[in-house]
Amino acid sequence: MNTIPLAPSASVIGRRPRSADSLGRERLLDLAVGLFAERGIAITTIAQIATAANLTPAMVHYWFQTREKLLDAVFDERVAPLIRHIWEPADPEHQGALDLLRGLLVRMLEVTERMPWLPSLWLREIIQEGGLFRNRVHNRIPRERNIAFRKNIAAAQARGEINPNLVPELLLITMLGLVMLPLAASAAKEPVRAGLAIDRTQIDRHVMSLLMHGLTGTAPPSCSGTSTAATVGSVDRNRLEV
Repeated sequence: MNTIPLAPSASVIGRRPRSADSLGRERLLDLAVGLFAERGIAITTIAQIATAANLTPAMVHYWFQTREKLLDAVFDERVAPLIRHIWEPADPEHQGALDLLRGLLVRMLEVTERMPWLPSLWLREIIQEGGLFRNRVHNRIPRERNIAFRKNIAAAQARGEINPNLVPELLLITMLGLVMLPLAASAAKEPVRAGLAIDRTQIDRHVMSLLMHGLTGTAPPSCSGTSTAATVGSVDRNRLEV
């Protein structure tokens, strides 16, 4: 199956009908990843996940046997497909640098829109030292493409296409930070600044403008009221394939 998992109630074109047993497992994964993002993996218990699903802990163990196998399933079936969706369409050996960066950024915004738990999970369990998904993500980043990505950026800098003061090795993590941090802050129960009310369209426009025009050093055109899709081209948000 190549479609990024959605909540069980959502309709996904091309998804095969599932048994009640399979749907119950999918629902547990959705609830678990949401609790992990909200509370952190270390302090989220099997009992809490079971309670959220109106089940007994024994039923969670029926599907996943151990806590470690539950973590493996959450990562493999909820997080890893997002990494593939971001990276697989990229062709750092042949794409122009700006097209490459724009595509990566659009897909980052896509997955965070469809999976709103991702920014908080990324901050808690991937970027922080000691995060329980940190090593799993590190092992899934396509190393050869990552190296080709940095070479692509460096070559574009040498040609004068991209700001020469940028550090290629820091660019990808900077992009992730620009996407994840504002979204995680906007979703927080207690916003960083009282009265902060920023909607998703504003965040997308801000991130896209800040990165793409910071890359070239050119003044951005007015894009007030435009969405990410309008800025970078049509995006099919109904089905994300990996």
